[in-house]
Amino acid sequence: MNPCPQCSRREFVRLALGASVAAGIGSKFGLPLVLGQQSKGAKAKACILFWMQGAQSQIDTWDPKPGTEFGGPFKAIPTASKAIQISEHLPKSARHMDKVSIIRTLNSKDPNHDTATYFLHTGYRENPDLQHPHVGSVILEELGPGKTDLPGCIVLGGDPPAGAAYLAADRGPAIIDRLENPSADLVASTEYFSKGTLDRRWQLLKSFEEDWNRKHQDSRVDAREKTYERARRILASADLKAFDLTKEPEPIKKLYGETPLGRAALLARRLVQSGVRFVELQYGSWDTHSDNFGGHQRLMTDIDTPYAALLEDLSRTGLLQDTMVLLMTEFGRTPRINVGQGRDHWSRNWCACLAGGGVAGGRVVGRTNDLGTDIEDRPVSVGDLYATLYHAFGVDIDKKYMTPGARPVRVLDAGDVVRELF
Repeated sequence: MNPCPQCSRREFVRLALGASVAAGIGSKFGLPLVLGQQSKGAKAKACILFWMQGAQSQIDTWDPKPGTEFGGPFKAIPTASKAIQISEHLPKSARHMDKVSIIRTLNSKDPNHDTATYFLHTGYRENPDLQHPHVGSVILEELGPGKTDLPGCIVLGGDPPAGAAYLAADRGPAIIDRLENPSADLVASTEYFSKGTLDRRWQLLKSFEEDWNRKHQDSRVDAREKTYERARRILASADLKAFDLTKEPEPIKKLYGETPLGRAALLARRLVQSGVRFVELQYGSWDTHSDNFGGHQRLMTDIDTPYAALLEDLSRTGLLQDTMVLLMTEFGRTPRINVGQGRDHWSRNWCACLAGGGVAGGRVVGRTNDLGTDIEDRPVSVGDLYATLYHAFGVDIDKKYMTPGARPVRVLDAGDVVRELF
């Protein structure tokens, strides 16, 4: 009988490191060649990523082409920035575009969901011989953990495509599968998570495993023990109160909206406020090969309130100064509308939105032509996006990590900072 039906052994481990890390924990240890520190002038200390899984259409959201052959039925509306117009189905976001800058010419040569998702989460193309760390893991490694017992990198809503890789295992994302009531696996009841109960369970676990561990000394066994110890510290930590959204004033909860994504966005703010370095919110699917306009209208309505609320809330509290809010997707969708009234995969140009953490607001980088089929000015590669992100955090992209096979790997292989954003 499981004495905590809401907190399985699997969830216990996932909380500590994330399933993708725990599964291959031994092969993912490595040591940096030099100690990192945040460079002077860097402002970002935390990041909240809105991950639009499935490839969000750039034309129907952040780079509208109304009245053109491929523009679709949506209108473009003015925003708080004179330089920016966006879709009519993002009206609340429009009020805060003076805080946001849009890259409209992000591009790659990868229109495959899995490999592009990996690329956009690591800055590296997928390699069967080497796994690369999640962007949040790199930021956590370079800036160090915040003043919290909680994991420094947390993903809400699904599994990320990358873990700690060759960084220390505790740099990997902690995964909370669902957006709906994400704290259920962490805060079952104050009685169950009392210190006495946790200590008794911890001693029981150690008694079960200490003999086997002693006979099978290995780095993977040691890593597993550290995983359990970390989970114990988290569950006993006073910082778990960050997951209790009932502590928020009603006007703030109403601002974010009583939806799964709204509550997750509010939780992301609370986690960052507690010292978590990186929080990813996964939401989709935007893979609209058919009924693109119905699907995108619904999804834009879903994200508009939480995204706008987060920008407003972070700005109001002053947290936006050193918290980057990044909204991106793995690639875009075709300008041409197919026979099913859908848009297909398109990696020649799409959008990313950046706010806070030292990034200037109200700017547009890059320009596409009237039909959205080609880049006319200022292409931005995925490497450039990552160089820009790491620049904001003061991360040296030339720094090298040593992999388990004694192979040095740079933080980022190639990319130039988009200086227009600073």
